[in-house]
Amino acid sequence: MAAAFLSFGKIYLLPQDFIQGLLRYQAAPIVLLAGIPCGIYFIFWRASDLFAWVSAPPTLVVDEECLRAGDTHIAWRNVSAIITVQNHDRLILRHRGGTYRLRLNLWSDADELYGHVTDHVVEVLLQGVHRQVDAGKAVQFGPLTLSGAGLTHKKRLMRWDDIESIRFQDEFDEGVSTRELIIAAQGKPLKIDEARIVNAPVLLAYLSQRLAA
Repeated sequence: MAAAFLSFGKIYLLPQDFIQGLLRYQAAPIVLLAGIPCGIYFIFWRASDLFAWVSAPPTLVVDEECLRAGDTHIAWRNVSAIITVQNHDRLILRHRGGTYRLRLNLWSDADELYGHVTDHVVEVLLQGVHRQVDAGKAVQFGPLTLSGAGLTHKKRLMRWDDIESIRFQDEFDEGVSTRELIIAAQGKPLKIDEARIVNAPVLLAYLSQRLAA
């Protein structure tokens, strides 16, 4: 649709012959009209990246104490949850003052930034998870519940001795990128989208320590 309209200004996103053939097609007006909503959605969807880039602070600093982005200061000790949204390349930090959405793709080294932020958050939150489990309490991680007995998903308890492996796996389907946590227990793999797991890096760190013991 966009290619057809741009062709009137001598801008060709597709071969000229292909566009001319499309315009001569009897149902071309219907096809173009049907494509307008999709074109508008696509424009605004991509424009959101531009708006985010323009409104982003000039510098982002991550140190041992906090994350500083413009006027926003988030101390690691005040972070209560971290959520990874793989498809939108961002981290969501819930903290004492509200919620901060960190768009990783706006910065030069997104992988290094992701590593620094998650490492600091995990270091703080993991201690609390150990204390709660040791005290006999259950800790919620989205659809998963962690306790001294093991992991529970939809009332199915996977005891520690039954868990064979845990890993993250990247998936790409129909233009959508996701990352799934795969837990193998008693020969049955359980797959859960990482975006559904609150504090997924914290859970993975705890499971790695527990299963290695």
